[in-house]
Amino acid sequence: MKYSADGVRRYCEMLHRGGAVYLWGADVEIINKELIDGLKKKFGTSKYKNISLTSVEGLLGADCSGMLKPLSGRDDTAAGYYKSCIKRGAVNKLPKSKVCLLFREEGGKIVHVAVYAGDGTLYEMWKGCDHREFVESQWTYYGIPEWIDQPKEPVAVGDTVTVGDSVTGHRTAADAINGKNASHTMAPGKYIVYKIYGKAINVTKSKGTPGSWVVL
Repeated sequence: MKYSADGVRRYCEMLHRGGAVYLWGADVEIINKELIDGLKKKFGTSKYKNISLTSVEGLLGADCSGMLKPLSGRDDTAAGYYKSCIKRGAVNKLPKSKVCLLFREEGGKIVHVAVYAGDGTLYEMWKGCDHREFVESQWTYYGIPEWIDQPKEPVAVGDTVTVGDSVTGHRTAADAINGKNASHTMAPGKYIVYKIYGKAINVTKSKGTPGSWVVL
């Protein structure tokens, strides 16, 4: 299942406004005595010394990676989420207009994950579900998971695009847009964008030379 950028932001804001509690080992679960007792048995009591059931019962609890389980559909660690991202890199290459994940590395290991909201802010499970300003120096990597639906990047002249099966080529942009007078079927493969007119793209195999008009 995929979520839009807006959907991910709404989910994170729901946790933030709802007062979600940082709870080691929890995956956005309603806090009750049975949950706390089960987590203590699994992870040891030391991680729950500051948890008072009377003050958090009925709220949602999660740790940093557990926050992502309802979105990703799986239980994973921060390091596991980083490895599974379809695109990832150094945080100084972060695509600042996209909703994606942030990762912190310590001692050669990825130990923390948060959601970058695409607007200069982030959501993370820390003391609770914090919503705060993104500070690049606090993070090591970014990653784009497959479950966040990313809008297509606008195509520019000179870009390389992929033409798939059954794409028809046209002699004019108008014919391509209207789906009329197809002159041939394009061979699948990589092409260079020579010119753009509305939804139509002129693609070519030889840079600087006009080719066929297509709609991808």
